[in-house]
Amino acid sequence: MTENTLIRDMIAASPDRRKFVRSIGLAGAMAAAAATGKTAYAQAAITDLDILQFALNLEYLEAEFYTAATTGQAIAQFGSNITGSGTAGATTGGSQVTFSDAAISNIAKELASNEQVHVKLLRDTITGLGGTPIAKPAINLAALGIGFGSQADFLVVARALEDIGVTAYGGAAPLIQDKTILGAAARILAVEAMHAGAIRVQIARLNLPTTALDALDHIPPPSGTLYFNTDSNALSEVRTPGEVLKLAYGGAANATSGGFFPTGVNGNLRAASGTAPTPTGNSITASPNPVPVQGGNLGQTTISWNAPNASVVEIRLGGPTGQLFAMQGKSGSMMTGRWIQDGLTFFLVDVSDGKTASAANVLSSVVIRLQRS
Repeated sequence: MTENTLIRDMIAASPDRRKFVRSIGLAGAMAAAAATGKTAYAQAAITDLDILQFALNLEYLEAEFYTAATTGQAIAQFGSNITGSGTAGATTGGSQVTFSDAAISNIAKELASNEQVHVKLLRDTITGLGGTPIAKPAINLAALGIGFGSQADFLVVARALEDIGVTAYGGAAPLIQDKTILGAAARILAVEAMHAGAIRVQIARLNLPTTALDALDHIPPPSGTLYFNTDSNALSEVRTPGEVLKLAYGGAANATSGGFFPTGVNGNLRAASGTAPTPTGNSITASPNPVPVQGGNLGQTTISWNAPNASVVEIRLGGPTGQLFAMQGKSGSMMTGRWIQDGLTFFLVDVSDGKTASAANVLSSVVIRLQRS
């Protein structure tokens, strides 16, 4: 059964088709990493078509990235319809990647196929709801300056795209009331999570350094410590559409264009959020990480942490009982001196209510990597 047949069957099977049509927009958004994520967005005057169109922008991006990496071509050359409402634009900056690992090459090809199908699924759903799908906007696949020069570059960008998507899914699930669509959405979520997991394992296996995108990004080894992108409750973080666009536009607050979308996205949801997201669980991050160094073996970075359920935390170096770097409240940040060595680990330790620094009280950790130019 194809995904498009699945959608038609679910509409026919739903006892309340009107409610199902409202719900299906959220499922489509999940499929495109554009789920609303926060309660405030659930209450906002955003239509189902708005969410689907926003989702389609992001599916265009992922499909173009993987298709370029595996074939050197664009999705339109494989039969994908990219016309529609809004401002159409070219896709630039991509090229075929030379994969040195056959397994990774096969993973990339499967990702390309999946995302091309998601583009068609969303376009068909929008049309079925009486809307006109948005045209593919201008996309700059070279926005990060990497992605196609090597297999390692490809994995680093793929990791970012997939983890952003998965953190969006958890926010959409509670908003879906129809059990039929919720079941289908769970299947879509499972596929996207498998994408992210496959990429993260390859990042760790090949010892590739990565950088946290924001406070919600739990990066895999070697730069981080988690093979899976989860918070302290073993749940994924969530992001709003504005938070997703803030990353897609290159990190600028309140932006309406930039980064992967040089002229912005199409549809009604176009603006990036003005504030940084707040972690829902325990986290400790370093920015920058990897730390660029020139002509030496030492670097400098800023350590940030958040421990919502603690009142006092310690930041320890090298181990849970190692040298004390900071002792403060549940959240904060502090710049290091120029003494960071490659592989140094910072530990976030809960010392609230008389607790002592120990392995049992470690909440999170981050490994710092140096990047020599």
